[in-house]
Amino acid sequence: MPQTNNESRLSNGFSRIKLIVPTILGLSVVLYMFREDFTDIKGINWSSHAILALLAAAILVVIRDLAYVIRIKVLSMGELSWRGSVNSILLWEFSSALTPSVIGGSAFAVLILKREGMSTGRSAATVLATALLDELFYVIAVPVIVLIAGFDAFFPKELPDFWGESGIQNLFFGGYAVVFSICLAILFALFTAPKAVPKFLRFTFSLPLLRRWNERAKRWASEWEVAAENLRGAEGRVWAKATLATLVSWTARFLTLNAVLYVFMEVVPNADVLARQLAMWIVLLLSPTPGSSGIAEIAMPTFIGSAVSVGRFGVIILIWRFFTYYIYLILGAIIFPRWFSRTSDRSQVLEATKN
Repeated sequence: MPQTNNESRLSNGFSRIKLIVPTILGLSVVLYMFREDFTDIKGINWSSHAILALLAAAILVVIRDLAYVIRIKVLSMGELSWRGSVNSILLWEFSSALTPSVIGGSAFAVLILKREGMSTGRSAATVLATALLDELFYVIAVPVIVLIAGFDAFFPKELPDFWGESGIQNLFFGGYAVVFSICLAILFALFTAPKAVPKFLRFTFSLPLLRRWNERAKRWASEWEVAAENLRGAEGRVWAKATLATLVSWTARFLTLNAVLYVFMEVVPNADVLARQLAMWIVLLLSPTPGSSGIAEIAMPTFIGSAVSVGRFGVIILIWRFFTYYIYLILGAIIFPRWFSRTSDRSQVLEATKN
């Protein structure tokens, strides 16, 4: 049986070549910029303090993903099993690692949730709900860290000339405004005017060039209305659980770098490192490379370097990127083939029943 469009998009999106390119790009940048850091790896002092810090970083990764799993399970309103929730999160991270950060992995996330048995409308509404909670975390975290560490803690004192005198600040303020606007747009789509999205879909796919997909668009619109209504009418405890899971997950995400720094430092300026990461996140969000590969390896020492006094930045970057990026390439490459095969029959049955 020939692959459906969705199957083709998934299989092409998760191809082997897309695993190799970002890996080579990221590692090449680190090895070129910090090649001297790797001349004496055996000279690193792996004390009990360093090992505990490394273990803490690994635990934070588990906490981050576990919180994500709980959130997607809660927001699915029981439609996803625990196994489906775990697969969805790990493959969502996998898709994000293979997709330019400026685009994100949300489009693949909708397809992943569909193959786990959710409708298109429910999948899209769930992905939008997670995006809303993620963006709200950032919108709220920035002023909180400003109160704790001060505004100056967000920006490096010395920057390469190409940034200009106020390049980072302008990028940060512009990025924050964009994230805030995205929050408002999602709030509007899900809660204020949930019927606007179905109307837009029906109108768009009634145009001559898109009319062949009109019936399918009408089905998506109906599914969206039901899903948005369910999310809007969800009990307060559903949103409370999802919000708490988001807080735990993103806090663990940012603290992972702090834990990695403790491998090489006795004392870490935690608030300053968190502030720099919040500013750096805007740069990574606009990256045109898969999973910010190459850009993250350049940005991290630029932002964090002046906040800490530590050598071997190349080793630090590799450990940090392993826990926040490469691990998802590895897990995704292992999980995806079996998951794709296991969900193929279910996807075809669901598509057949809806057509």
